[in-house]
Amino acid sequence: MWYEIENEYSTWHFFKDSLVFKIAGNTEEKTEWNANNSKIEFEIPTFYWNSLGKPIDTINKVLIKYRLSDKNDSLFGTLENNYGMHKFSMLKTESYVEYLNQKYGVKFHLPQDNSAKLIETDAIYGLKVFMGISDDKIIAKTELSDNLENLATDIKKFKDSIKPSEQYQIDSHEIMLNRRFHFRVFADKNIPDSTITDFLKITINLKNSELDEHLPERFRGKERDTLPIRIFRIHKSKQKTKPWNMKATEIKTIANNAYNTAVTFGYN
Repeated sequence: MWYEIENEYSTWHFFKDSLVFKIAGNTEEKTEWNANNSKIEFEIPTFYWNSLGKPIDTINKVLIKYRLSDKNDSLFGTLENNYGMHKFSMLKTESYVEYLNQKYGVKFHLPQDNSAKLIETDAIYGLKVFMGISDDKIIAKTELSDNLENLATDIKKFKDSIKPSEQYQIDSHEIMLNRRFHFRVFADKNIPDSTITDFLKITINLKNSELDEHLPERFRGKERDTLPIRIFRIHKSKQKTKPWNMKATEIKTIANNAYNTAVTFGYN
């Protein structure tokens, strides 16, 4: 199984007689493929709607020019199809957790907790944080930086990358973004919750507290000028962990123990 580095929701399975790839576990395509030591070729039947609203059948021809890493577990190159050419890379792994280990260079073994529940908030609103242990020291980073020193900047950059998908969402996008934003922490099982909250001491500046009804109950009805960011600790489950379907426990945070970042994240 290969995961796209640019899009972790897409997986590729190469079989001798077919290529099967999935997008977010829902859309599955199967096709024949040909390859040599520098390129992969295949075709995908597809269609598009023309200006008259009529579906037009066509063939999307795909050409991947690539090179493999010395260990044959990484693929780098370009992908060219009917829509143009772009950089393309994949990692060969046995699971999503292993993919994260390789991509971000932090080794961790997730804890198991039978009380963990599926995270209801969409994965696109969760900034991933990784914590592992190496030589008795904790290694921590976000999916955007090699450490946690630029946490406020990473949060702003991450939020700026999320765009409303529909026109009707534009007016409410900023409010919904701040309500749903959270940390998704992939921490080694030997790292306690208290250490995670200690590493993630940051809050969102508020100009009012009108959003009380959208806060966890323990934060409601309190005078504040900051809002603690929700932290979900990812847990191992009987089913394989998937980027869009993860089990976690919410780590309780206390606003008074967090410092105020100088960045205002959209509460007006």
